[in-house]
Amino acid sequence: MIAPTGWQIKALAEVVAIQRGFDLPHHARRPGNFPVLTSGETGGFHDEGPIRGPGVTIGRATNLGQPKWSDGDFWPHNTTMFVKDFMGNLPRWVFHFFENTDLAGYDSGSVQPMLNRNYIAKVPVLVPPPEEQQAIAEVLGALDDKIAANTKLICAADQLSHAIFLSMNRSEGPQIPLSTTAKFVNGKAFTKNASGTGRVVIRIAELNSGISSSTVYNDLEVGDQHVARPGDLLFAWSGSLTLHRWFRPEGVVNQHIFKVIPNNGYPRWLIYELLRHKLDEFKSIAADKATTMGHIQRKHLDDLVAAPSLGEIGKHDQLMTALWDRALAAEVENLQLATTRDALLPQLMSGALRVNDTDKMLENVGL
Repeated sequence: MIAPTGWQIKALAEVVAIQRGFDLPHHARRPGNFPVLTSGETGGFHDEGPIRGPGVTIGRATNLGQPKWSDGDFWPHNTTMFVKDFMGNLPRWVFHFFENTDLAGYDSGSVQPMLNRNYIAKVPVLVPPPEEQQAIAEVLGALDDKIAANTKLICAADQLSHAIFLSMNRSEGPQIPLSTTAKFVNGKAFTKNASGTGRVVIRIAELNSGISSSTVYNDLEVGDQHVARPGDLLFAWSGSLTLHRWFRPEGVVNQHIFKVIPNNGYPRWLIYELLRHKLDEFKSIAADKATTMGHIQRKHLDDLVAAPSLGEIGKHDQLMTALWDRALAAEVENLQLATTRDALLPQLMSGALRVNDTDKMLENVGL
């Protein structure tokens, strides 16, 4: 490890003081506004937050080393350790240090994974001066803030779309089979003999959690009805039964997922809402199949749904399409922002890239 000019190499114990979190079983929790930070996530809320924010926890019992940030006061769960003293370092920079540092290799558990603060005390840390810690945190924070703003926009657009749909007069519209509004094209077993290159094979895992190290790729030529592009509607008809607006790069649709292709006269937002309206009923049907993985059958797509009249659809189509497109654009933009952030994080934390050199990358993502 070589320190850039003006930086120091220190042991972790010289950078922060860490302490084990506190026990808080579910039965002891009381309604409140203080987040209970468990390993890598917020595991509920409590009426007491003994640690003053902003603060950082890191996974101790699961998700070893994975940090979690809190702007305000919080309860650090006993599955975590928390930073008791930042020793003059910027809390947000400390959070990014843990983000960028893989501590999983320091597992000290004999039966189950466990992170011990004494085992990580000597982990070397490249420490920039305070003003550069601040600058690094501001660059990464700008990306985080934009991602968070887009996420709120997506949520708001989808909530507004749903509210408008519910407000539409459907009592005077036709009762039609859901299957007449769109083509439901079932995916195929494209993971078989996958080449490892080419397009993403979209499985339920990719729908729920995105693209990961376990994602399968295949350069197989397939028909257009099995290709999903940003904006396409995908419906997982088995397992957890979920509905998605695909916003990731072009991929091929695997089995157990319908690519839903709207028929003429039925805009995509309408099909999404009609399916959304039926989803709880479909999940109930799937739950009854106790001996197999829960799923619906194609015959269930012939169930009647109360669709708005063509006049009602036309009346709202411009606004609903605009909301659909805006949410999609924000989802696509978030992918680019996250990619930029992931690329910048190790470069900035190691000093390989200085903040003054990030202008072009930030300009490319509109910051």
